[in-house]
Formats: sequence, structure tokens, C-alpha cells
Amino acid sequence: MEASVRRVWAAYQGETAERVPILSPIPWSPDGDIDGTHFGDWRDEERFRALARLVQAHCDLSPPHNVVPYPRVFEPLGYQRFLEAPAECVEALPAERVGPTRTRYTTLLHTPKGDLRWVYDADDGIFTTWDRHKPIGDLADVDRMLSVPYRFTPPDSADYELFRRHRAERGGRTLGGAGVNSMVACLCGMMSFELLLEWVLVEPGAIRELADAWLERTGGKVDFLLSQGVGPFWHFNGVERASPPMMGPKQWEQWVVPYDGEIMRRIKAHDPEARIHVHCHGRVGTLLDSFLAMGVDSIDPVEPPPQGDITFAEARRRVAGRMTLYGNIEFLDMETRTPEEIEALVRRTIDEGGRQRTVLMPSATPHERLSDLFVANALRYLEAGLKYGG
Repeated sequence: MEASVRRVWAAYQGETAERVPILSPIPWSPDGDIDGTHFGDWRDEERFRALARLVQAHCDLSPPHNVVPYPRVFEPLGYQRFLEAPAECVEALPAERVGPTRTRYTTLLHTPKGDLRWVYDADDGIFTTWDRHKPIGDLADVDRMLSVPYRFTPPDSADYELFRRHRAERGGRTLGGAGVNSMVACLCGMMSFELLLEWVLVEPGAIRELADAWLERTGGKVDFLLSQGVGPFWHFNGVERASPPMMGPKQWEQWVVPYDGEIMRRIKAHDPEARIHVHCHGRVGTLLDSFLAMGVDSIDPVEPPPQGDITFAEARRRVAGRMTLYGNIEFLDMETRTPEEIEALVRRTIDEGGRQRTVLMPSATPHERLSDLFVANALRYLEAGLKYGG
């Protein structure tokens, strides 16, 4: 994976490598061992395994990618649904089979003011979930969420020594780091998106209380990770919940810049080698200047119309060498276009992005059994990336 590390760092340094980095079109990492792995689902089919072998041979790692692990500090529930509440307050109930292929999972947060509940469904062989009930549904639930006593007991600093040593030995040129869940993504984990969009207008006080708690708790954990030498890559996820047309410029300045932006400011102030990446679907054209002002070094997936609002060429012109762009092959195209069209899209992306500060990437990867057309298009995506990216 040394060549992959060099290619990714070249993309961030504005240098020209032997080819542009290519990210996997399927849910498989290039450092995996597909022939030594058994899943018990559709990923055991040879057509998935054949693509995975090509990913291992030709694709690049997506930072942050930690070769040397370190103790986690964020609670394991996705999207910080219980606002980093201590583990002893959280209870997972027994799973319930609710259909031939569907299982329901319920998790409780025990608070001094009554339990909060998160319920989601998962289907066999489909690697996403469907929320059925979120913890916050009214203002009383906000009080319950915030009533849980919060504390953070940091892991032993010695447990990060191997990570620090590895980073130092590589002269900082590693792909290691950490992820941060965007504040608005945390809010969406706790309440329905519809309720969030309503409350930012009619109940901003409640949103502010939750947002401030997120900043205190997330910021404290990020500060600790920085003190332990974790980095240089930091991946921010989920901020598209505040991108147009979901929220307007006023809400962006109110709910993103002082929160995600503050965490980014701390990261850059503490670590001169830090690289901040933001995953943000949708219309990012209006947000590029704000991302640059917050210190963002790279974004994905830079979606063109109609899903997004900016071409790769226009994004490249706007950022003017100040940002690495990941993209911009749409997942919908991978599922519906012909292989010849996919090749043309890959060539256009590389031509418009250039061979510096460009990473070839699909906007998403499949969550379920691959269609025949997708298999053909994934193969052509890889072939075209190698053909035009060098």
C-alpha cells in the first residue's frame, strides 16, 4: 500500500503522481483479503469477489486509514444519537424478527427524567438501516437527553504510543487520523429531519442547547485525540443536512460555521500537518468559499447537476489549487448508464479535475447485491481510471 499512500499524499500536495488515486466502486478496501474472507451473503458470489480482487490490485486507500489502531473515544452508536452519553446509561434490548428478512433493533437511553428510545430495522443482505423511532420527538425529550450526566474518561496516553511512533517514523506521511460526525448529522440522529428543519426556525433555543452540548463533548474528545498525536487526516461526515436547499445561507452560518468550523479551527491550530476532508452530497457550489474559509482541504463527491449544482471543471476553477476534489461519478450513473458512458464520464472527470489534486471516486457504493449492469460499469470505471488517470 506504499504506492497508494504516495498517490494520496501527492493529491493533497498538488503534486503529480504516476496516476490519480482511484477509490473503490464497491464496499471493499484495497488492503483487504477477499480470498481469505467469508461473508455468508451475496459478497461471497464470484462476481463480487472478482471486482474485489481488482480493487485490491488497483484502488487506493481512503483517508483516514489507520494501519496502527488506537483506543476509540467516541461512543459506538452512529450519528451520536444519544449525544455521547456514557455507556452505562445505554441498554440494547434483544433484537426482534419482524418479517421474513427484517430484524428490528431497539436501544434505550436511561435518563433521570425517563427513557429515550431509538428503533431501527435492518434487512438481511442489505447494508443500510431504516430508522423507525428517533430519541427526540418533542421539547420534553430534549430535556431528557440533556439531563444525562456527562463525563469523559480518556484512555491511557500510553495506548497511543504506537500510533505516535508510526506517524513520526513516516515523517507524518501516513493516512491515519480520525472521523468527526457533523453537528447537524448528530441532530438528525436524534430527531427526524423534518423536525430539525422545523425547529431551526421555530425552536432555535432547543437546537442551540443540543448544539452547544455537541460542541463541548465532541470538542473535548477531539482535543484529547489531538493531544495524543492523532492525525493528520480528519474526516467530517453528514454536513449535507445543512446544504441547500435543505437549509439556507443564514442557517449554514448559524449551525455549521460555529460548530463544525470551530472543531476544524482547533484541529488546524494544533496540528500544522492536519488535512480536513468533508463528505457532503448535494449543492456544494454555494458552500465552497465557506469550506475554504473553515480550512477544509478536500471534499467529496462534488456532484454535478441534477443531484448537485457544480461541474468538476467549475469546482476546480473556483478552488484554484487550494483544495483536493474527490468525485464525481454518480452512483445513479453506475446503476443506469452503459459501460461506454461510464468510461466517458471517468475521462471527463479526470480531464476537468486535472492530474493534480484530483481523486477519482463514485458518489456511493452499493448496499445490496450487485446488478449485472453495475458489475460491468464498475469494471469499466476501474479500467478507465487506469487508462486516463496516468
